[in-house]
Amino acid sequence: MKITKLSIVLIVLFGMMTAADVLLLRQNLQLRKRLEGNTPKPEVGMSLRSFVAKDLDGQTVQLGSTGPGPKRIYMYFTPTCKFCREQFPYWKTIVKEAPSHNLEVIGLVKDDEDKTALKAFLQKMELSSDSATPLRIAFIPADLQRDYKLSATPTTLIADNRGVIEQSWVGAWRASAFAEVNSVLAFQVNPQ
Repeated sequence: MKITKLSIVLIVLFGMMTAADVLLLRQNLQLRKRLEGNTPKPEVGMSLRSFVAKDLDGQTVQLGSTGPGPKRIYMYFTPTCKFCREQFPYWKTIVKEAPSHNLEVIGLVKDDEDKTALKAFLQKMELSSDSATPLRIAFIPADLQRDYKLSATPTTLIADNRGVIEQSWVGAWRASAFAEVNSVLAFQVNPQ
């Protein structure tokens, strides 16, 4: 078998590319570990600052400390997030059950979100303002997003009427989260 110079060059290039891929993969995993450790997350006991936001109809929505009243469940999402779309069937159950459990639910969305796309998304999820169980939306600015430590979607927060976080979940719920979710909410939100 005759090995040509071209074959040798191709073998060397293949080896170099393989080595580069391994190094890039290693670097990517190291960066991911560092980012996960540095990403701010809402924590139990953290106080949510009071803020008056606007909803889809331009009406005001009081966030954070609300005085006497029900606990609040905040659902931070964006319609383009794949994991948010996976989360919505569970959130829809919460929106439906909340009033009978003295809970108020508010969807938190960045203030630069496309309102037309958001309305279409809520319509598809059967949570629009004209549905039987509408999800009230609050548009929040970037500084409030940072203050609330909302760095990933979906994020679910439960806060008392003083705006103190009692529970938080970052990311879409997996099967292992449902026992805790059901215990905290005192009603069933089951995987589908």
